[in-house]
Amino acid sequence: MPGPERRPFFTIAVPTYDRHDLLRETLHAILAQTFTDFEVIVGNDYTAELLTGEVLGISDPRVRFVNHPQNLREVGNMNALLALAQGRYFTWLFDDDLYEPDFLFRAHDNLTRTGYPPALFPSYRVLWELEPFRPASISFCPESLFSGPEFLKSYFSGRLKIVSTSGLFETSVLREVATPLEELCPSAIGLYSEFLLLMRCALFERIGFMDAPFVLMRAHTGSWSESNTELNKYQEAGQRLVHRSAQVFRAPALSDDFRENLLGICRLHLYTYAYKTAKFEIARGNFGPIGAYRSMARLAREHVIIRRTYADEADTRGFATYLLFLPIQMKHAMLILGTLAVHWVRKFHPNFLKLRHPDIGV
Repeated sequence: MPGPERRPFFTIAVPTYDRHDLLRETLHAILAQTFTDFEVIVGNDYTAELLTGEVLGISDPRVRFVNHPQNLREVGNMNALLALAQGRYFTWLFDDDLYEPDFLFRAHDNLTRTGYPPALFPSYRVLWELEPFRPASISFCPESLFSGPEFLKSYFSGRLKIVSTSGLFETSVLREVATPLEELCPSAIGLYSEFLLLMRCALFERIGFMDAPFVLMRAHTGSWSESNTELNKYQEAGQRLVHRSAQVFRAPALSDDFRENLLGICRLHLYTYAYKTAKFEIARGNFGPIGAYRSMARLAREHVIIRRTYADEADTRGFATYLLFLPIQMKHAMLILGTLAVHWVRKFHPNFLKLRHPDIGV
């Protein structure tokens, strides 16, 4: 009798929705990896078309296509791909992002040397619109191994530039997490789902980090993270993110740093919301004082809601909580003004400044 099929070391799951050219480039970047023991599962959520290797000109047997009979939305698609994974380690790569050629080789080497921790995260860089992808060999890669509490401290301090869904997770461990990616509000994209996953990763005893940009995240006008300005969705997802994260932070391993971690997740949401409320005005052509006033007013209201949520979860009251959030609000107000100013300059002096936006996640 034939023996069981050997499982691949990595599974790379690629959720996609009607992006042939970008998806093709993403798949080529995966197939060009110098480490070859992997499978690729492409989850097609665009139900109007049957996606196949022939359509894309891809004939590698390591790539299989799953055409969902109904649209699962981003989070549902990503969780469905996890359920199909056969690899020992699992990761997601979106259909407009890329890998440097040695990523999986360096990751496999790191995992082997460190005794196979439950999660390993690479750093990333942004590939700006119209910037060509030129694969590069990364020779210098500082590595770290964290406990859960150390991981959160380093992340909230800004020392870790990571996106949770780009991490490599031990597949069996990730499946044990209740709803690995949780939809925090009804939306085509998983707003803040990646942040909640990252908070849950802090419950792992060991977490690896490779401080080199092996993942390239494409910034372009068609990307969901750039074009989506559904402020009500960001509010709903952000408030739920704070509540769900508080539950994680109460775990015995993290409880000593509960308030610091909760403040960190509040700051993360408010930073993103400040940027999005400015983009909301920009999308409507409001670059001047009126746009700034409306953005500031929305930010102030959201700060009040999140400050009250923090006070309830942390069981703290009074003027001290207000003072704690005041410098955060001032910093985010400056972010709004800076974002509006950049777009104003681009409108009237298009050759003077190339648009760059803050790195705020998938």
